[in-house]
Amino acid sequence: MNYRLRFYLRYHTYYGQELYLLGNLPALGSDVPRHARRMQWLNADWWYTDIQLAPGEAFILQYQYILRELEDVVYEGAVREFAFTPGEHPEVVFTDTWNDATRPENAWLTAPFSRVFYPRTTAAINGRLTATHIFRVQAPLLDCHKTICLLGSSPSTGNWNILQPLLLEYDAQGWFSVALDLSGAPMPLYYKYGIYDLDIQQFVQFENGDNRELYTVAVTGRQVILHDGFLRIDYTPWKGAGIAVPVFSLRSTEGFGTGEFADLPQLAQWAQDKGFQLIQVLPVNDTIQTNTWKDSYPYAAISSFALHPLYIRLQEVGSLPDTHPLQRQFGRLRQWLNEKETVDYETVMSFKLAYLRALYEAEGEKLQTRDYWQWFASNEHWLLPYAVYCYLRDRYQTGDFTQWPLHNVYDYTAINKLIIADEAAAAAAHYHFFVQYHLHKQLAAATAAVHQYGVALKGDIPIGVARHSADTWMNPECYHLDMQAGAPPDSFTTTGQNWGFPTYNWKQMAVNGLEWWQQRLRHMSVYFDAFRIDHILGFFRIWQIPGDAIQGILGYFHPAVPVSREEIRLRGIDFEEDRFCQPYITNAILEDIFGNYAGMMKEQLMEPLTDGRYKLLPAFDTQRKVLESTLSEAVKNMLYTLLADVLFIKVTDRNRTLYHPRYDMAATYSFAALDSSTRRHLQALYHDYFYVRQESCWRKEAIHKLPLIKRATSMLICGEDLGMVPACVPGVMQAQGILSLEIERMPKTGDVTFTAISKAPYLSVLTPSTHDMSTLRGWWQEDVHISRKYYQQELHHKGPTPAEASPALIREIIARHMKAPAMWRIFQIQDLLAAEGRSAGHPDTERINIPAVASHYWRYRIPQNALNRAQEKKS
Repeated sequence: MNYRLRFYLRYHTYYGQELYLLGNLPALGSDVPRHARRMQWLNADWWYTDIQLAPGEAFILQYQYILRELEDVVYEGAVREFAFTPGEHPEVVFTDTWNDATRPENAWLTAPFSRVFYPRTTAAINGRLTATHIFRVQAPLLDCHKTICLLGSSPSTGNWNILQPLLLEYDAQGWFSVALDLSGAPMPLYYKYGIYDLDIQQFVQFENGDNRELYTVAVTGRQVILHDGFLRIDYTPWKGAGIAVPVFSLRSTEGFGTGEFADLPQLAQWAQDKGFQLIQVLPVNDTIQTNTWKDSYPYAAISSFALHPLYIRLQEVGSLPDTHPLQRQFGRLRQWLNEKETVDYETVMSFKLAYLRALYEAEGEKLQTRDYWQWFASNEHWLLPYAVYCYLRDRYQTGDFTQWPLHNVYDYTAINKLIIADEAAAAAAHYHFFVQYHLHKQLAAATAAVHQYGVALKGDIPIGVARHSADTWMNPECYHLDMQAGAPPDSFTTTGQNWGFPTYNWKQMAVNGLEWWQQRLRHMSVYFDAFRIDHILGFFRIWQIPGDAIQGILGYFHPAVPVSREEIRLRGIDFEEDRFCQPYITNAILEDIFGNYAGMMKEQLMEPLTDGRYKLLPAFDTQRKVLESTLSEAVKNMLYTLLADVLFIKVTDRNRTLYHPRYDMAATYSFAALDSSTRRHLQALYHDYFYVRQESCWRKEAIHKLPLIKRATSMLICGEDLGMVPACVPGVMQAQGILSLEIERMPKTGDVTFTAISKAPYLSVLTPSTHDMSTLRGWWQEDVHISRKYYQQELHHKGPTPAEASPALIREIIARHMKAPAMWRIFQIQDLLAAEGRSAGHPDTERINIPAVASHYWRYRIPQNALNRAQEKKS
């Protein structure tokens, strides 16, 4: 016999608005938004829908309401969960209140708060099976010695007697709940929630506002679930502070030349002593592509799931016999590596991988445990393809799967047969299982230990994946492999950034509700309580660079509304494709760039055109061809400049030729050679393209992606919204309850020098510097005019500006951030150590990354004994 679920939502809509219900049942769309169930309008304040289900095993029902109006979509702030056993009641009614995603209470219910800061023991709800009504409410930031109580106008709800309130239990889904039998109770029932102190056994206070009202009478065979939203009290906004540091930058005597997962608890202890509540790290996924120091770049993962062997603690995996050559080297090599000022990536990785392989050959069979097989079953969907990818990468000496003679197209059945039939493949795969299992155990143990210090762990999710990776091998249709992701020119680099990642095929990914992204986040949440979305602007649009370009300046936004030949001409521009889309090269320009070598360059690399201009020979007519040539680096860079001197980027879309204005076209030789009227019309078109016409398109993109990212996890989400930020970004992030990033020296408006951190939004992360920037010591010396202005205007000091940022001055800057209204303020560990006078060497040695350097060596390590509590200095 089927049973019935009915959903009622209190929400006042306007003409043209519709409500949908999205959940983890087929009748609710199976979590794919385009299949969500349309609800019915009941009256001015209520919408409803009902579904039929067959009896079955218990499960966790997950659902969320969606408001749609034309192409606009608004998701609730969180996904409701309810432990369900089909068939217990012929009819179950859910009466819900809309959860506004902008409310800060939603942030206070995320993993840092529920797991670390305000953990509570969960309990089964007494009387749940026989109750006619279950009352549920959420109360963030409630101390563990307090609970929620309920009082109402009937005998079954205590007749408002504060001496005998009904105490609610905290259930496994994060709600305070109580199950009541209201059979025969008069309706309407008036009630309120309150706070009860468990230590002194005393009622503390009622919630604010009018009485709540219940009109749904008790009926045999029906159970009513009341989701009453948040406890209505005056919350004091919670504020915290954290430390940002790459794992590889940590030091300990037990580590092997690099920071390791096992070093995180020591850092958490230091953080607790200093009054910090969070540790933020860079991505920790496997990046092994070339087995060189270039693999130190943490944002080019070959798997979005696999952890990097760099971070494993070898002695916690096992030890080799004393007579083994690797064991004889172990102590001496570790001491030498630990004394180095920076990470020697290649030496560390070479030894660790050799040692791990030797351990696997000696102890691999010991993995046959229940815990291992449970872990394997939960992770097989990514683990097996990753392991085989690594085997094939090593066998064919390249991660570029398109170059493999066999298995260059991923086939799950074929790789399973390979594992069965090929002993070498099977051994290699099991070796990678072995390494990943131990990495999992070590990071999980580190996370648990970090939590014991009252500190949360925040990860970092890169916007892209490596072009040659297990992810792109498995699902090439989900990526534009002929394109590269990057960023337009900014304060970091005048030629833009080319990260080399393929861009996403979002339409293909949306077919199954961004399942790959949701799997990625669920996996990440095993270890982390919060995460930073690297380049969240990529969910609105990405800077897409054609495969034949090297510099980011030759990219364009995707998706975007391009311009057509007809539009250009309607704007009064005499458009000729070759003139506007090809490099503009003249004798004067060549002499300006090459000087006395201009003639030689023309003879060897170019051919003349009929109008007095030149074009590069076919062997040099793209930046990639130039890169792959035997020309000197100096000549290559000059040719890159010539090739970037265009006004439009030409694209072909569905057999139609369209155009994107080149970023900063007014700085080109080509633009300068135009008449004033054409320049004026081009500038108007440029402004419209970059700052007006795209906003609606980009907003639509984000509101269809970010809610699906958010609903996949209980982690706190923080977006890195830096760079050329579209006007729609702050509103969309605020509507999703995603924290923004605010940097004092990088304001988001062009009319000020510094961000007004005293006015930072509450739902934000405030920081004086990031891993892509100089530290405070370095910044202070970069531009004396800026540091003077900051010293006088922001710090309100008089007199000469110090030439260097002293520990006292850095402490003053940190104190300003601590007073700001943002939820979080996070500091690079270099700045915190500098505030204590523990900096070593020139500020440039403290840089983690320099974005302008395409192949940067990520190797910074904190000074030795920096976290040694026995040697702490009083600041």
